[in-house]
This record gives sequence, C-alpha cells and structure tokens, in this order.
Amino acid sequence: MWIELVTDMAKKLCVTIILLLMFAGCTTTVDQVATPDFERIPYRIIGGTVLYPNNLYFPSRVRMEITLLGTNLASRQSVPIVRQSIRNPQLFPVNFILRYDPRDISPAYEYSVKVELYRENEDTPYLRNLPLPLPELTGDDNLVIELHPVGSSVS
Repeated sequence: MWIELVTDMAKKLCVTIILLLMFAGCTTTVDQVATPDFERIPYRIIGGTVLYPNNLYFPSRVRMEITLLGTNLASRQSVPIVRQSIRNPQLFPVNFILRYDPRDISPAYEYSVKVELYRENEDTPYLRNLPLPLPELTGDDNLVIELHPVGSSVS
C-alpha cells in the first residue's frame, strides 16, 4: 500500500511538472503588449451619419452607396478607395462605417466621401451629397453628410 501511495504521488508530480513546463511557454512579453495600435489593427475607420432634411421613409427597395474617393492632384482622376453599400435602409439618419487600409492613402491624392441613393433597378441616383472634401485622414474621422435631390442647386 505504501508503494502504491508513493507511485501515485510520483505520477501526480510528473503531471504537474509537465503542465508547468507547457504553460511556461504561454507568457506574454512586454514587447507583445506594447505593440502600437496601428500595427495590430491594419485598417482605419471613417464613420458618420447621412441626413436628409425631410423625414423620409425609403421606398421598399433602395441602395445607398458610400464611397471614399481619392483624386490624383496632378491628373484630377478619381479612384474609389473603399465602398460600403447599404441595402434597404428604413429611415434617415443612416449611420455608416468605412474601413480602409492606411497603405492606400497617399499624399499625391486628396480624399472625399460621396454618398448616393439609388432606387431598385436604376443606375442614376436620385439623392446625393454635395462634394465633401476631407482633411488629412486620421483613422477615427466622424462625418455628418446631408443628401440633396440630384440636380438641385443647394449652396
């Protein structure tokens, strides 16, 4: 009986040592904790709210396209950086979030956000925002965008 007790304790001690050695490799170093946010999160965010001056309920099938555009300062050619499509929003205001890769941002471009609202099966928007140039993108930008009927001359 005494031998069985010593053998059982030896087995438990071996298991404990093995577990300690396994978990010793699972520690977090200071270097891992101190990693800057821009290295851990590879994207930046532009958030915002889209408004319309009237209390408008949407028709049953609409699509809102929110696009971050980059315009080349030399050629004035615009290219989409990222786009979010919101299908069938119910009522204004509509909140949005655009995630973009900061490596896609260049000092050779100026940036703006374009919002357009389309009816089902139509390629021409019936509401859009006035051009909204952005200052330098910081990654936590928050915008308020107001839509207007296409063709209206609102200043």
